Amino acid sequence: MEDSTKTWGIRGISADVRQAVITQSQKQGMKAGEWLTVAIVEKIRQDRNAGKALVATNGKPAVSAEDASAVLALLERLQGMGIEPPDRMKRKAITLVRRCMTLTKA
Repeated sequence: MEDSTKTWGIRGISADVRQAVITQSQKQGMKAGEWLTVAIVEKIRQDRNAGKALVATNGKPAVSAEDASAVLALLERLQGMGIEPPDRMKRKAITLVRRCMTLTKA
């Protein structure tokens, strides 16, 4: 019995999506279930990696876009609480963000 005539154990999968899976799995020389497993694992990996910080470096300590964002959020929270951050802290935050932007453009 070919993959195209087997029943699916997942409800709500449209016929066109099933056919696309079957077509792709055949192109790869895999069974539909194997192909789906690989596709799902790859999607999970992409989602996990999407949440990872972009890190830029040019010989200096690495700058993470996520860290730069966290610093800006901290300054914003301080100001929201009526606490004026020291000028030195503001300058360092601006330098960090600029460095991150400059390094990620390269």
